[in-house]
Amino acid sequence: MKLQTKKAVCVFVAALGILNFAAFAIVATCLGGDAINGRSENGRYFFSSHGKDTEVSQVVFNYSRIHVYSVWITHPLAIAAGFVLSSLQSQNRSRKDRTLTSQL
Repeated sequence: MKLQTKKAVCVFVAALGILNFAAFAIVATCLGGDAINGRSENGRYFFSSHGKDTEVSQVVFNYSRIHVYSVWITHPLAIAAGFVLSSLQSQNRSRKDRTLTSQL
């Protein structure tokens, strides 16, 4: 795979992780929390945020739980993509430095 393609994939994965986290944070703020910090009891579903409970539907509760799980996957991938991108750029700089040195 070409260096430019690797960089593009890393940028895409990092952007996806950042956007997914931002979407989660905005939705959780608007809805009053998330399912992971919430609870369900007797067929009722609650989000919890900073000690305040908000009742939500089962559909919203399940959506929130799935979105949290997706953040648990995309956030580490975005961090890893950032490290890989940084490594690729360092390798590219060292190759350019060696090329310049050999030409002198």
